Amino acid sequence: MSVVMVNATNLLPYEPSTDPKPLRVSSAEETEYGSVNINVGGGITTSAWCSKITVRVPVGAGAEHLTTEGAVIKTGASTGWTPSAPAVSGGFAVITFTPARAVQFTGQIITLTLSNIAVNRTAGQVSIAIVESSSRTNGSFTNKDAAVVVDKFPAGFVFRNFAPEKIMVENGEVSVLRWEGSDAKYTMHWGDTPAGVSLDKERVWSTPRGLTTVTGFMLRAEVTAGGVTLTHTLTTAVTVRIPDLVVRNLTVQGPATFADSVSLSNTAKDLTVAGSVRGAGSSPLRVSQNAGLKVDAVLNVTGASTFNGDVTANGFVTAVGAGKVVRIADLRGPGGEPLKINSHVNVLPGNNVTITDNLTANGNIKAGGNRVLRAGDTLGFKSITNRYLSEGYDYGGTHEIVNSSRTHYNTSSWRTLHFASASSFVETREHDPEPVVPPRPDRTIAADPEL
Repeated sequence: MSVVMVNATNLLPYEPSTDPKPLRVSSAEETEYGSVNINVGGGITTSAWCSKITVRVPVGAGAEHLTTEGAVIKTGASTGWTPSAPAVSGGFAVITFTPARAVQFTGQIITLTLSNIAVNRTAGQVSIAIVESSSRTNGSFTNKDAAVVVDKFPAGFVFRNFAPEKIMVENGEVSVLRWEGSDAKYTMHWGDTPAGVSLDKERVWSTPRGLTTVTGFMLRAEVTAGGVTLTHTLTTAVTVRIPDLVVRNLTVQGPATFADSVSLSNTAKDLTVAGSVRGAGSSPLRVSQNAGLKVDAVLNVTGASTFNGDVTANGFVTAVGAGKVVRIADLRGPGGEPLKINSHVNVLPGNNVTITDNLTANGNIKAGGNRVLRAGDTLGFKSITNRYLSEGYDYGGTHEIVNSSRTHYNTSSWRTLHFASASSFVETREHDPEPVVPPRPDRTIAADPEL
């Protein structure tokens, strides 16, 4: 059978079907009766008007004829259409279908029915001529020719009951299909195999590989009769439990659960999430990839974060929120370079600063907010025995280097005095009385601080 769509001649599309499927010819022992239904207007893309449709059924005993008894054909049509009685003339049974008034086809379908057809005894292919009186507008109707083709299979031909052994298989399971059929050439079309698989006279067929998704099957039977190849097809489908899914666009309106991995195989594609990405239940979200996680935009973390490995920042790291704290157990400069602090450092009350190695100050040092140790100044240490040790020059006095043990420093009690290079020998601390330095023959000695 053939589907006639709109072409340069006709404005309306036509699609035939038969009952039984396929239509069989009569034998000497039995007359086969059948019906031909012609659907009109399905799939039309441009509206058209029609005032009548005439069907011409070939009458005779040959392969190209449908019946030898054209006058006994019964007719029917969709609501609003009236068929005429068949008139046999010039080798055709002519039936005209007329609407109450001109009909505009915009996608609706009407059905023209020819029933009680006594199929002749010669297998072959029949072309049923159609003449439509149509127009693009509701007026100026002209006749336009079309035709549909109907196959007549040999008497007793059987092709039916095409079905899978199991309507649903497990993912990866092979499907087995069976059918009933007379001698014919059978070809299976399935899944993504448009060329099909030749089966010849087999009546059972197994898929060459397991199914992973819902799969449709079309089985085509071919026989040669009347100098032409007659074709009839049957279709079925097999579903798969927990199938693989391949889609172009996917919209999920409710929750979605993935029991296994989710991958974006095309590196040029993005995964966009409008809401949140969370770990399952109370478990944290994990990114398990040797290459790590790359964030090309701003990353906002509102909760606590824990890094069990190294963290490298090629840009700035800023923590300026009120009451926010950055805690670091060991702070170092990069790769053996000194740590640079490009800002003032304010050590809050109740916190000490301990330096276990040398301290170098290239500028001034303030103490108490109003005492300054300037570059070039001298620090003196006074013991409880009123003896002085100084580093550098002791203004106005004699001095000598004393090679003593560091124990001398550690077991003594010392008071620190500030000898300013700018003016005086001694500066007092805030709120202290001005010290009185009595004249004494004690000599001032300098101790090597490196001992």
